[in-house]
Amino acid sequence: MRTGERAGYRIVEWNDGTDGDLENLVLRCPELVVGRYVAIASCDSGSYTPTDGEFAAGWSRIGSLALSPPVETPSRLPMPGFDEWYVYDTPGRGEPHANFVNRVGFSPLDVDDRDTDAFWEQVVKLAPLHVLGAGTPHLFLVTRDDALFQAVLQGAMP
Repeated sequence: MRTGERAGYRIVEWNDGTDGDLENLVLRCPELVVGRYVAIASCDSGSYTPTDGEFAAGWSRIGSLALSPPVETPSRLPMPGFDEWYVYDTPGRGEPHANFVNRVGFSPLDVDDRDTDAFWEQVVKLAPLHVLGAGTPHLFLVTRDDALFQAVLQGAMP
């Protein structure tokens, strides 16, 4: 596990040498998403298309970005791997969100890296509460919520 800070966000990253899995993190710390809006920038290395039932329940899609209504049941969110979520306290504007987890070895903690710099430019511009990412070989949480950051660290997740 590695931690860091950048642009007013706290970062924790796990690397067990395999593909990361958001499910472990989200189900152990559901308060990351419950009552919040999730903008899915990547799902299984691509865009996520909500089902007809999800559209009826308030999901929307703008371009390649899927936007959830306020999350009630975290386990119902799609988490197949190679996922990247931007979590907001208010509904998203539907502004395009590039994804970064599909780049092998991507880490929000890297320095002097073009992809990492582009990620941080996007985070600063969009100002999500959290970004959750699962790729190869990293799982990461980027958050402005210090209490949740501390809770995740104390739980030694995932």
